[in-house]
Amino acid sequence: MKKTLLTLAAAFACAATLHAQLTVYVQQPPSLEGPLEFTWSQWGAMPDMNDPANNVVGQACFVDDGTAEDSLGCNALINGASIAGKIAVVYRGVCEFGMKSMNAQDAGAIAVVVINNQPGAPVVMGAGAVGPNVTIPAVMISQEAGALLRDAILTCNDLELFIGSQQGFYQYNLGFDGGDILVPRTGAIHSVIHTNATEYNVDLGVNIHNYGAQTMPNARARCVITQQPGATVVYDQTSASADILSGDSLYVTLPNFSQSSYSGSYEIVYSVLGDQPDEFASNDTRTINLTVVNDKFTYALCDPATQAIQSSTHVVPANNTAGWRSCVHFRDPNASRLAATGFWFTASRPSTAVLNDELLEGTLFEWTAAVTDPIQLPDGTDLSPITFGVYTFTSDLTNTPIYVPFDENVTLVDNTRYLLCLDSYSGNVWHGWAGSLNFDRTQGIVGEPISMIRADGTWYNGFTGLDGAPSLTIAAVDANSIGIEEEAVLEATPFPNPTAHWVRIPLKGINGAVGLNAVDAKGNKVIEQRAQVGSDGTLTVDMTSLANGMYVFKVAADDGRTAEFRVQLNK
Repeated sequence: MKKTLLTLAAAFACAATLHAQLTVYVQQPPSLEGPLEFTWSQWGAMPDMNDPANNVVGQACFVDDGTAEDSLGCNALINGASIAGKIAVVYRGVCEFGMKSMNAQDAGAIAVVVINNQPGAPVVMGAGAVGPNVTIPAVMISQEAGALLRDAILTCNDLELFIGSQQGFYQYNLGFDGGDILVPRTGAIHSVIHTNATEYNVDLGVNIHNYGAQTMPNARARCVITQQPGATVVYDQTSASADILSGDSLYVTLPNFSQSSYSGSYEIVYSVLGDQPDEFASNDTRTINLTVVNDKFTYALCDPATQAIQSSTHVVPANNTAGWRSCVHFRDPNASRLAATGFWFTASRPSTAVLNDELLEGTLFEWTAAVTDPIQLPDGTDLSPITFGVYTFTSDLTNTPIYVPFDENVTLVDNTRYLLCLDSYSGNVWHGWAGSLNFDRTQGIVGEPISMIRADGTWYNGFTGLDGAPSLTIAAVDANSIGIEEEAVLEATPFPNPTAHWVRIPLKGINGAVGLNAVDAKGNKVIEQRAQVGSDGTLTVDMTSLANGMYVFKVAADDGRTAEFRVQLNK
């Protein structure tokens, strides 16, 4: 099955996984020396930065485009004499990344560094209209890094950057990136379904790369896991070792990690070692935090102190104007211990908009298909809605975890496949994404889907160049801790559901007319009438005039029996 990926919006995409041999490194001054977190633009005419022959070393200097705004680079530069032969530095905002880069290139810059204008990780930069014609490298660094480097950049002579490939640049240099390690299957451990070693364990392994010019003798990987609070080391293992030739890689495994019981949080630290001192140690170590929670299922990392979900960035499909859907998958042999009570999400928007009055709808579906592949997608007929919740922004709460209750609590079923989907109805809403963990290698072992998205009626496995999954989260608590509403007395299972036009409702034992009401996701009543049940015991409702979305129906028989259910309309 082909993995189908969607393109991110050009101007506000998300962090991508980069090859570990690529680096943006501060070489001078010594007080600032070290690697920078970055994203890399790979537009049509840009040089292949995996080739060390294209490495760039130069002084960094802010651009001046003659406007009052701080170094945006949206117009022709008026300080071309200062920029020529240097690395041009601009701030994100106002115009396309390609335009900023082209203006710097026209002024003689040898590379471009964009400083993010929002907290958090840097984002992937879309080319825009002129980006494909840019022939110099362009990278983005974080807002926080830009603030630290600002004073040195202002002089145009004090900040020296290395941009390019480490391959062969150092004699001895091992490394790995986020896609080279096995990570936990989820961003957090749920204490109700992950109680001991038989119910939860973590496979551990690293794909070690030798970026150095020389063979690294006895290359190996180590993993240390520390439990918090208390800083107790609960795991410390080192892999078997082997010599790795220059340019080669070696995948090593370590014993899996498990505990007789789980509590607090776990700091998982991977590192790679060799018998020769590593000359570029910044890509030798990676840390993952795994938190034990009792109220949610999520692929996102959670704050160890507050257990709040963390979105590393926010995304939207390219050219999206009418809204889209992001979904996360859940299936567990102990799912019946949980009751789904609602969902958590975060959202953001472009700088030209606010989230006020934006409507978002979360729906918990049962995915009835026989899933045989970790990249399998729904076909449009195999999702049965179970419950939903609706949220309308009353203020501009960007990148803020928001909880939305479901209209009714639902006890989950063991080994039943669920999708929690978040729908937005405007191109101004970016969904939260947890891009800090790359599940690709781990999921190759587990063999289960993680997440998927739908835009313009088409399902996709995710976004090009984007790791992780939506930070959309199922709020799930111990099923014994709450009272679950009893099923409606009147049996009614609508079909097809979702539907594009008509929905049919079998009503066993009902003849004649019934009361029929329906409300939309905003609570507006869209149907209120007496409706006639057919001679075959089926009530047929025409939904052609209604807009796409979720509707709550209530049927009331004259004998006092009632039924309440949801119907998803997708035209």
